[in-house]
Amino acid sequence: MSVRIQPGDLLRQVLRADALISGLVVVALIGLAERLGLLTGIPAGVLQGVGVALIPWVALLLWVGTRSAVPAAAVWLVIGLNAAGALGLAAVALGGAFDGALGLTPAGVGFAGVNALGALLLAELEFVGLRRSSPAAA
Repeated sequence: MSVRIQPGDLLRQVLRADALISGLVVVALIGLAERLGLLTGIPAGVLQGVGVALIPWVALLLWVGTRSAVPAAAVWLVIGLNAAGALGLAAVALGGAFDGALGLTPAGVGFAGVNALGALLLAELEFVGLRRSSPAAA
């Protein structure tokens, strides 16, 4: 049996903000892949692939953020995936900054770095929101 919570206002708002931001990123990565690729040094196909891969992520965020009660494990999954994404993006940014093998432009390093910080901030806010949420009624 899984533990269910009633997301508090903070958690609900952060999950919805995460979904909105992630949705905008999906649109940008898919729709502006060629331009972003020239700017960042990241191949357009990679950007489009990441955009498509993020669509289920947005759906998960919307599902978790709009329910009156959710399994705590679903929120932990969101937090963990945001943290993992932040680590991955930080590795790309650092690799791009210190190892020219990735082919990132300075804007590409900044793009990855800003996204890493954003994912880390969202994970932290979601964690705080989870801690402030209450158990769901049986």
